[in-house]
Amino acid sequence: MIMILLMALAYILGSVPNALWIGKVFKGIDIREHGSRNTGSTNAARVLGAKLGILTLILDVSKGLVPTLTAILLKVDFFENLTKISNFDYVLVGICAILGHVFSIFMNFKGGKAVATTLGVFLILVPKAILFAAIVFFVVFAISKYVSLSSILAAISLPIFIYFLYQEIIYIILGILIAILIVVKHRSNIERLKNGTESKFSLKNKK
Repeated sequence: MIMILLMALAYILGSVPNALWIGKVFKGIDIREHGSRNTGSTNAARVLGAKLGILTLILDVSKGLVPTLTAILLKVDFFENLTKISNFDYVLVGICAILGHVFSIFMNFKGGKAVATTLGVFLILVPKAILFAAIVFFVVFAISKYVSLSSILAAISLPIFIYFLYQEIIYIILGILIAILIVVKHRSNIERLKNGTESKFSLKNKK
């Protein structure tokens, strides 16, 4: 019952559209009508400015980090001496948070592209693999200035790093599934990259 409750709460927390409410509260605009029309932190930074973009990123990462960490802490408190717990339970909670972000109940089951919330989940589960995936992201971004390309390549590299650093099959499977999800959610970006029409990342000056 505890895990079912955590999964439900993870989905609801993941569904909170941070860029949307931040745009409305601080700028009086609907971010879905501006920029790429996406409710992720990249579009938030472009449209709302660096500070609100960073706030969106932190909150979106927290949507994955908090429920996953809570699941682990509760497992230690309640079940450590009762049974051997599989990491599969933690993965289920993380998946629910990610699915909430991508298919938000507050936005007619539409949402972001899963990158930031996935980061939060994997920061708890496989922090060393995330570190190396982050290096891939920043190297690609430094060279190309494309957030989409950097996110895609970092996502694809993540299960590879998990394999070499953790050898945990359930984490490897989750990494592969999330990499596929992120690539699929970026399919329009991939088309623009192929056509040479993808926008490079830049910030407008926002007060």
